[in-house]
Amino acid sequence: MMFAHFLRRLALLVPVLIGMSVVSFSLVHLIPGDVVSVIAGGEIASDSEEARNIRRSLNLDQPLAVQYFTWIDGVVHGNLGKSLVHNVPVADEILAHLPVTLALTLMSLVISVVIGIPAGVLAAARRGRSSDAALRIVSLAGMAVPTFVASVTAVLFFSLYLPSVQLFSSIDFQTDFWGAIEGLLLPSAVLSLAAAATIMRYTRGAMLEVMREQYIAMAQAKGAGPWRVLLKHGLRTALLPVVTASGLIAAQLISGVVVVEQVFGLPGLGQLMLSAISSRDYTLVQGAVIVVGAMVVLINLAVDLAYHRLDPRI
Repeated sequence: MMFAHFLRRLALLVPVLIGMSVVSFSLVHLIPGDVVSVIAGGEIASDSEEARNIRRSLNLDQPLAVQYFTWIDGVVHGNLGKSLVHNVPVADEILAHLPVTLALTLMSLVISVVIGIPAGVLAAARRGRSSDAALRIVSLAGMAVPTFVASVTAVLFFSLYLPSVQLFSSIDFQTDFWGAIEGLLLPSAVLSLAAAATIMRYTRGAMLEVMREQYIAMAQAKGAGPWRVLLKHGLRTALLPVVTASGLIAAQLISGVVVVEQVFGLPGLGQLMLSAISSRDYTLVQGAVIVVGAMVVLINLAVDLAYHRLDPRI
């Protein structure tokens, strides 16, 4: 049953990815400017013979529909094409930058869950008390501060008051794994602020809802302690909406990575995408978008499977 559900959900991802590829391809080609001027290295007339030759060599003289089907045919066969500007395989460029983005996203999600779930349980256990009010105020502040503002503030604070902390360091997992992890700690913490606050509020609301259930009252009547009732009987059921929130938050973290990578100078997929957009490198942008989109839909698939694991009735 579980495997059949997995196959059904996996099949539903196909039209989602196809729709996303059409939208991303169309939007990329609406970006103002022309990649031809970037390749030529200066000002060039769009109707000149040199410009026409460049477009012809890159197949940019074809109708957009033809360009799309040519590109998507390569994607289906595992070929994301070549960068129009750098003339290197798009897959190689993405693979070189992907580890930083994945590590940053995963670390931010772990920090968010480690902070958000215990804080939500504590707020629910202390409902109506000063600690509950304090946690809710902190969570509102965390959700209200934009990622860009939090990133810039962190850079300014550590630069002025803790200059010994190295903010901008080279990230290389092959030569210095733990050094790379250390370099990602601060950006991950900044990126996780809003996510941790959101998970805390989801957990608190879910716990309060569960604590009204009849089986909780029965466990309390049998003499189970308050924390035992809270953690053993209540938390498992309360995790269902939290899992949903975590899946959505993970997808949001991937989009927030673009801002954090730019502010902290991290060589990740977000910075690669911004560079490709500024140089009108269509194939590189399309390849990066399809990879990020695949990551998001796989996260949603993982959430569905986690639902089945937590509650087989769903």
